[in-house]
Amino acid sequence: MPGQKTPLSLIPVGFAVLVAIAIVSRLSTPLQASATAREIAPATPGGELLTQGDPLDPPTDQPSPLQGSAGGTRFYQPPLLEPPSPGLPINNGIRGKCPVDLDLPSESLTALMPSSGVGLTLAGNSTSFLIYLPSTSALTGELILQDETGTEQLYQMMVTLTNTPGIIKLTVPLDELSLKSGEYYRWYFSILCDPTDRAADLFVSGWLKPMDVSPSLMADLDNAATPLERAEIYGKNGFWYPTLELLADIQQSSTDFSTEAKIGWDELLSSEVVNLESLVNQPFLECCEMENQPLPAQP
Repeated sequence: MPGQKTPLSLIPVGFAVLVAIAIVSRLSTPLQASATAREIAPATPGGELLTQGDPLDPPTDQPSPLQGSAGGTRFYQPPLLEPPSPGLPINNGIRGKCPVDLDLPSESLTALMPSSGVGLTLAGNSTSFLIYLPSTSALTGELILQDETGTEQLYQMMVTLTNTPGIIKLTVPLDELSLKSGEYYRWYFSILCDPTDRAADLFVSGWLKPMDVSPSLMADLDNAATPLERAEIYGKNGFWYPTLELLADIQQSSTDFSTEAKIGWDELLSSEVVNLESLVNQPFLECCEMENQPLPAQP
């Protein structure tokens, strides 16, 4: 009716402006957050979340390692790495135990690796591989290190098994092998279920990428007061192998052990980029007699 005010016309103009601003803000915030998440944590073809940035010198705006980001933890911020050959199996759950051991109560043979299968290590240093061994009647294991293509075998280690389940550490003197910084190498650990039929081997595998240490990272490591601090520095710079080895060694040390190291170990294995929560309380074993055999480089 002429001269009659509608309900909307009774709302003060200033209040209406404030409501409009609030609505726009609510609509825009999720879009901005989604864009930021995509920038920080792109997905690989397999769906693993990896962080961007140079693993040796993280950007200054990277979250504190105490907070973690994109599936990372205080002790490991995963670098943006993908396996050069996506078809290489990492933890083959279908063949997790030898056929004669299927009824034994233990986890499957498992490589302690990120789910991407790729880990950085220090160029020119020895590197340790941590592997969970199930209970097995097999007597022998074998570690093989190859070049990226799998055509050149660089190192072989034979391991005597003792039918005791737990995590073992196999150390390879990479400094003696002249591996090249920035190149990929692949490794396999096999349990010889039937020594007369190597096609029946049970195996797990992973990728190794040696990297030179930047001067700033070296300075941080030199200034670290404890092994735990060194593990944290390695981890936040994306170095998987030395981080994992240090956290494992600290828990077995009578002088360096700390509850914090155990918490870090549990958090690392349980994180979404590793997914090995079932192994956090497995014992570390001094179980194996090892015969190391560096192989001559092929011409």
